[in-house]
Amino acid sequence: MVFEKNVSNDMQTLGTEMASRINTDTRRIRAIEQRLGGIELRIGALEEKIIDEIDHLRKSFEQISVDIKAVTDNLSEIRSEILKINKNLDKTAKKAEVKELETLLDIYNPIKSRFTTKDEVARIIEDRLAEKRQTTT
Repeated sequence: MVFEKNVSNDMQTLGTEMASRINTDTRRIRAIEQRLGGIELRIGALEEKIIDEIDHLRKSFEQISVDIKAVTDNLSEIRSEILKINKNLDKTAKKAEVKELETLLDIYNPIKSRFTTKDEVARIIEDRLAEKRQTTT
């Protein structure tokens, strides 16, 4: 019987040891599961944030594309207007031509120039002829 008590005591110790190890392993598994749950939550939050950022970037790229299209259209309009201006400039008078016109206008300006009338010319001719007659006589 002494032998039986010893076996029974060993069995009890073995059972207690196994229960203790099982409890420890169970606690460890629960801790790992909790950490895993926290990691899964963080990963889910990161995935949502990445998806939001990708959507935001896509919208930004679309807006940039629209802006670039508008700038391209504006540049095309500016180019066509510059071509029209150049064609019109070819039709305008050059600086030398304007100067030539100014000189001609200055020459024919009745305010600055002295023009003689027909009567004045006739009177001058008569005066000169009369002077010649006096000097010859």
